[in-house]
Amino acid sequence: MRTRAAATSDLAALVKLFQAINLAEIGRAETDEADIRQILTAPGLDLRRYSRVHEHDGRFLGFAALHIAPHAGRLRAHLAVAPTAPADLADTLLQQIETWARRHPPVAGRNHQIITLFQLPHTLAGSPLRRHGWTVVRRYSRLIIDLNRERPFLPDLPPGTRVRVAASDDDRHRLHMVLEDALAGHWNHHRRTFEEFWTNQRQRDGHDPGLWWIAEIDGAPAAALIARARPDRGWIAWLGTQRRFRGRGLGRFLLLTAFTELRERGCPMVGVDVDSANETNALGVYEAVGMRVLGQADQWQRDIDLGRPSPQTEHIAPG
Repeated sequence: MRTRAAATSDLAALVKLFQAINLAEIGRAETDEADIRQILTAPGLDLRRYSRVHEHDGRFLGFAALHIAPHAGRLRAHLAVAPTAPADLADTLLQQIETWARRHPPVAGRNHQIITLFQLPHTLAGSPLRRHGWTVVRRYSRLIIDLNRERPFLPDLPPGTRVRVAASDDDRHRLHMVLEDALAGHWNHHRRTFEEFWTNQRQRDGHDPGLWWIAEIDGAPAAALIARARPDRGWIAWLGTQRRFRGRGLGRFLLLTAFTELRERGCPMVGVDVDSANETNALGVYEAVGMRVLGQADQWQRDIDLGRPSPQTEHIAPG
């Protein structure tokens, strides 16, 4: 078996690996090139230092990678092990992920690293994950809408309400403030400065400030949405409404606005990942505008105490 760092040229082989896992776990191949491209081009991912592929006779049997998560304060891992891989390959890759995590500088003031990764429900890697101290902390749903079949219809806005592109730097600061306030208290949200947020967004595939919208009520910023566009699909990256303005249909109008623009740009579909246990009924908001659940994934988490060595690196003192 050959082991090496992954490369962007591995796109097709990695799609085959992930699809083989999909077929074994859920009976259908959900992963596509856009999903793998998003991993390989994730902001902060140094493929040479923090990725590995295991291949045999030209077939990929395993893949792992690690980078800073979109939500600051965590690391995001990726793990894929073919159904035909050797029994110990998942353990090898999980130990590699932990080794990488120990190299990453932790968030200021922390003496531990939090790593998350996503797997389909009933993952074949469940037993190795649990052996290495991982636990499921959340389940997410992926929703899509086919814009070739659905034509968004924009309803009239109530008096005093308007939705516009966040065109200026001041607008983008206001949009950031809305999202921070709207998401405050969510278990997976880590507050960031505008500079940190802006830097992260500019690194995202499909980034376009022309797809940033802000909703205002009587001049006060009330809700915001960030979408992204790629040739194969659009994506809803962020959507939030400040608590005092909820229940007025702002999220629905922002989504329909985004769908209309993305359809005009030629995007055939739009997707979004939603926390299934979101207390604001986000899932219902997306379903109300015509999106349907495509599938689900579990978020696994591992908390590594940097004050303790990895079990594989512990030494017994002589005598």
